[in-house]
Amino acid sequence: MGAAAPDGGFWGWVAVFACFMGNVIGDGVMYSFGIFMPKFKEHFHCGSGEIATVNAIQMGVTFASGPLASLLTNRLGWRLTTVIGSVLASAGFALSAVVPNVFCLYMTAGVLIGLGLGIIYLPRVDCITQYFDKKRPFVTGIAICGSGIGTFLFAPLTEWLLEHTNWKIALLILSGICLINCGFALLFKPLPVCQEKEKDVCEVMLDHEEDDKDKSVNKDTFKEMNLLLRNWVFMVFAASNFLTSLGYPIPYTFVPDNARQTGLTGGQGSFLVGLIGISNTVARLLLGIASQKLHRLYLYNTCLVICGLAMALTNFFQPISAAMFSYDCTQFLTNPTSSPAFNSTAEMLSAVDVNNSTGLLSLPWACDPYVGQLMYAILYGVTSAAYVLLTTLVLADLLGADKFTNAFGLLLLFQGVATFIGPPIVGFMFDAFGTYNEGFILMGSMISLSGLMLYPVPCIMTMLATKDKQPEEMELLEEPS
Repeated sequence: MGAAAPDGGFWGWVAVFACFMGNVIGDGVMYSFGIFMPKFKEHFHCGSGEIATVNAIQMGVTFASGPLASLLTNRLGWRLTTVIGSVLASAGFALSAVVPNVFCLYMTAGVLIGLGLGIIYLPRVDCITQYFDKKRPFVTGIAICGSGIGTFLFAPLTEWLLEHTNWKIALLILSGICLINCGFALLFKPLPVCQEKEKDVCEVMLDHEEDDKDKSVNKDTFKEMNLLLRNWVFMVFAASNFLTSLGYPIPYTFVPDNARQTGLTGGQGSFLVGLIGISNTVARLLLGIASQKLHRLYLYNTCLVICGLAMALTNFFQPISAAMFSYDCTQFLTNPTSSPAFNSTAEMLSAVDVNNSTGLLSLPWACDPYVGQLMYAILYGVTSAAYVLLTTLVLADLLGADKFTNAFGLLLLFQGVATFIGPPIVGFMFDAFGTYNEGFILMGSMISLSGLMLYPVPCIMTMLATKDKQPEEMELLEEPS
């Protein structure tokens, strides 16, 4: 029989640290991978749609490998599963440095890296979920903060490596960094098993994960997943996650290239990705605290609605700010007939360069496209933190901790399929329209819809619970005294 969550202890807090560092490395390299996109486009002579498919496959496989990660975690334990995933991710980065064409890149940078990162994701989250109960929101917030910090660190690191070496050497360096996760895997100590021999103390530790494993683990895992697919609460939540996942990877994939397209520098583009990461980190801590006081599901829904609006307005924050504060930015355009929301960024920056060279005033903040992008990065980073942090907490609240491992693994499959679809759509829309605005608006709408559709869930659950309870009450009343 399984052990009760100790809600702390030495190995519990060590697991939180290991999960934090695993998120720093795993999510750091994944969410900063879009910085390679301009280099890949140049080297392989491909459009945004083709290269965006690499990121889509990588993130898609990462999430879609959830059921496999669940199976490996149940059968092999947290430690060995994490080691296997770390080695696969490292191999994917190394092989990506020597591929001859973009189709091979789909396999190495897409499938292999994605599979490795996906396998190591679930065991570290599941570990702290099983170790903590009352403190679960707080420690989950701490551990998952590693994702934002990792993005903040790896985005400028990747840009620095590309500037001072080349993209192939950068991939090899990241390959070596991924292997560090093998060391952190050893810190995931298995929980004890409670023995019912006139004692309430858990004495038998699962240090030897090969001893007496139930041969029916595979069957039980797939049986429970099949039952979850018939659970309407899980399916509604999974559909919402599918819509969220269509848009969630878009900034990490396209913000660096969108920055270049709008006239910003590569350094500014990588800083925007890092800013999303660090604002995401701060928000996770705050949301972790807020989720203990507020209704988690409603907090989650509201953040998603705002997050979707932020993405839809990615390149519109600057013109909106100019209109709100009554700034006339047309005087800074080299071509006043162009639309400020779509094509004028590079023209305004060019005008600033001319003004600076002639000693004229610089561009006002409300007319500076970089300021608009900073607004978007902060707002998206803060609100998207709910998706990363509260998904696991809300799932545990709705279905219970006993079903969490398989439910989360199955949920990752839905997320993976959506993640595979979203980025290529935006990439091919860019190839067709010449801007990212149409794709950002579409995917932002999907994220907002994913939040809106979950608002009725608590009411429906209450109604159904009341309806099921009434026949039982009637039976009790009809029983003879």
